[in-house]
Amino acid sequence: MPLRTSSLDASLNALDQQLATLRGAGGGSGGGVATAVDRFRADAAALRFHLRDAGNRPPIVAIFGGTGTGKSTILNRLLASDVSAASFKRTYTAGAIAVAAQRGNLPPDWLGVQHQTVDPDKRPARGEMDRLLVVVHDGDLTRRATLVDTPDLDGDQPLHHAQADRAFRWAEAAVFLVTPEKYQMTELVPYYRLAKRYGVPALFVMNKVEQQAVVDDYQARLGEGRGNAFARPNVFAIPRDDANFEPPREASLESLRGAISSLTRPESTARQEGLRHRAADLFDRFQDQILTPLTADRREVDRVGQMVRAMEAPPAGVDVNPITRQLARRLQQRSILYLIGPGRIIDRVRQVPSLLARLPRTTWDLFMKGKADLGVGDEEKIPRDVPDFQAILAEQLSVLQSRIDDVVRSAPAGQRWIDADLGAYNAMKVDPKQASAIAADELEQLKVWLETRWNATPRDTALLQKMLKHVPGGEKLTQWSEAAPYLLTIVVATHHAFFGHIDLMILGGYSLATWLTERLSNEVASRTRQANRSINDRFERLAHEQIVRALAWLETRAPTNAELEKLRRSAEALQPGD
Repeated sequence: MPLRTSSLDASLNALDQQLATLRGAGGGSGGGVATAVDRFRADAAALRFHLRDAGNRPPIVAIFGGTGTGKSTILNRLLASDVSAASFKRTYTAGAIAVAAQRGNLPPDWLGVQHQTVDPDKRPARGEMDRLLVVVHDGDLTRRATLVDTPDLDGDQPLHHAQADRAFRWAEAAVFLVTPEKYQMTELVPYYRLAKRYGVPALFVMNKVEQQAVVDDYQARLGEGRGNAFARPNVFAIPRDDANFEPPREASLESLRGAISSLTRPESTARQEGLRHRAADLFDRFQDQILTPLTADRREVDRVGQMVRAMEAPPAGVDVNPITRQLARRLQQRSILYLIGPGRIIDRVRQVPSLLARLPRTTWDLFMKGKADLGVGDEEKIPRDVPDFQAILAEQLSVLQSRIDDVVRSAPAGQRWIDADLGAYNAMKVDPKQASAIAADELEQLKVWLETRWNATPRDTALLQKMLKHVPGGEKLTQWSEAAPYLLTIVVATHHAFFGHIDLMILGGYSLATWLTERLSNEVASRTRQANRSINDRFERLAHEQIVRALAWLETRAPTNAELEKLRRSAEALQPGD
């Protein structure tokens, strides 16, 4: 069945766009998945390049080999010009260098990296990472083929290998270069097989040769293995400069130059078979290195997310009663109805002699001496053990964050997610100062209320004082009642007003007094509950925000199920037979 190149190109384009914007496919999942995505997109771009019609442009022939095999030197000798920097001490080719007869012979998107033309006065060129240097050199060979010098396929520079591998995926023909010391290198074997599988025309060259035997052995090894891949291809032999060896004419440098000039692209059937194999390999790699790990990450994100959601609404456990308790005591001390009560006023008056013995010191001084210290010094000396509410809330939030961190790190992929983007993980955490600010704000409001109420006269006392003004001698009574609530009882007794205006007022106003007493008793407790409730509610919202932010961060670690399904459908077009 003929390969539908237009359909395959559209599928590759759609898949590339999905991967470019996919959550968790780049920095999210990190590690091998991100690397696999980058490589897949690069190889998919190479496949799309091969799907296009090349027209009459010369084929692009890349030279591959290990460290020290002399790739740059062979390129210079083939062109009889120093176009690529070469040295026996170190490698200069960190990136690919293309040599073309004219700039138009090299497609602008070839290799998927930025192109830069090398000025004549800056030759020989030195390859740069992730950049294609283009040398314009018009000659008999470059008119028939565009040559590409590549980094080493072996050595201690993995990035160099990645650059060379990319060049292989984009190349339309390959020249494999070895030496007598490196012709058995295992790094080249997979590329021999892929060249055959993808229908890439290949030439084999041994450089620095001193004897024919090693060339013959290399030739024999190329014909070995599964499927007898190359059936003992011709091996070109380039003698070492100081050697007496002279290769056969058909294996000489001049013959190599002629072979490169004669390279042609595969016929239609072979080309379609190679493209089919490229697509199949891409699909397998996508399934194994991208889709399967991302699906596993999605399951793990869902599982960890459920555990994080279970932490919803942790209680703040804050009670501001220690702050308001002293105010309640002060209001009670200043309230007539709270201390005496409407139902017991007459009994209290009748018990004046025994009551005097139990009067507060300030009241006794005022009654016996006519003066008293009415300040609040004693109250201010009362020690108050007030908790550090700001530290408590900050610690509560830190505990929640620690629990979330434990859950994430306990997941098999958790540490990888964090390492992939530590900055985003830290940014996800709510600043504990926001929790402290809740306590500071609410306590400031409570402080204002306390300061207002501290010196205020309770409503029941104020009401009685207002009524006393209309009683004979009421101004004096008012002065005494302001000094201490008990004093009013004594004044009532000394003025023989058991059944006078004050007694009738108290008895007649029993319902009103009861209501005032309840309001006084509940006022401080109510304000305390309001502060506690407000602190707890605001902390609950802040804790919820932390959980939401943690869940949002988790969602970026893997694609959604809908996105994964869309990826799966797009990748099906890459399967063999489609």
